[in-house]
Amino acid sequence: MKKISIITAVLNEEENVREVYETIRKLFASLPQYDYEHIFMDNCSTDRTLPILKEIAAVDKKVKILAYSKNFGPIRTEMIGYRHATGDAVVCFDANLKDPPELIPAFIKYWEDGYDVVYGVRHKTHDNFLMLLMRKTFYRICSLLSEEPLPENAGGFRLVDRRVVNELVKLDDYKPYIRGLITSIGFKQIGINYTRRPRRRGKSKSDLRYLIDFAINAFISYSIIPIRFCTYSGIIISALSIFTALGYALLKIFYPKVQAPGIATVIVLIFFFSGVQLFFLGVIGEYVGAIHSQVRKKPFVVIKEKINF
Repeated sequence: MKKISIITAVLNEEENVREVYETIRKLFASLPQYDYEHIFMDNCSTDRTLPILKEIAAVDKKVKILAYSKNFGPIRTEMIGYRHATGDAVVCFDANLKDPPELIPAFIKYWEDGYDVVYGVRHKTHDNFLMLLMRKTFYRICSLLSEEPLPENAGGFRLVDRRVVNELVKLDDYKPYIRGLITSIGFKQIGINYTRRPRRRGKSKSDLRYLIDFAINAFISYSIIPIRFCTYSGIIISALSIFTALGYALLKIFYPKVQAPGIATVIVLIFFFSGVQLFFLGVIGEYVGAIHSQVRKKPFVVIKEKINF
């Protein structure tokens, strides 16, 4: 009997965890040909999420819990789930219940047909216009910057075969961009369109600060093109500056009575080039910061408690 691992990251989801558990339990009750385990990774919730999970795990040994010593953030949480999953395939399922669980059997069917990665594509969502615009812009920029095409509108809702998981957990990345890593690993992949539901209970943990951090991490983890862009831009701007200086020199020689642009133009140019320099330094700083985090080897995640492992 093949085994499917479901991994779910939780942070202050006391209103949802029971429904998440029951949803997966009922789903696999209709799939008796598969064994399963449901791993919850608790990112140091401050509400009753962890006690509720412990109550569930006490009566159902298929439910396993990884409780962290503090909030290590969502970027590393998913990787810990992959490292502890023991199934022949692993499905990442969010606790916000936005992703339809009835799509999981379709994931499994494609997996049985030979696909190693089956991911959900958010064909339609209930996000506001600003969020839709930000997400669309993010994927466009990622596609432009990356050497490998990133599936557009594909989130974390996916099934990954054991072979891919084994390769994924070998990677030593302090702040992994898992969507990009799975794409880079390769194997046979396919996307399935679906409609993402609105959150019914609880509050979203993906605030603007997290989204910006996630996007920057994706850009610098997935490609070195941003830093190449800085290099090429510096060369182009330097060349333009030289040509401009030569132009002013020729203007002074052949048309000495013509005055060069005044002080206002000089001030605007100073501010412009100062902004360009600070932007480029910021891009370089992000790469240096990523290297710094990787080299120092601070704890990836500290697990204070394991239940049913």
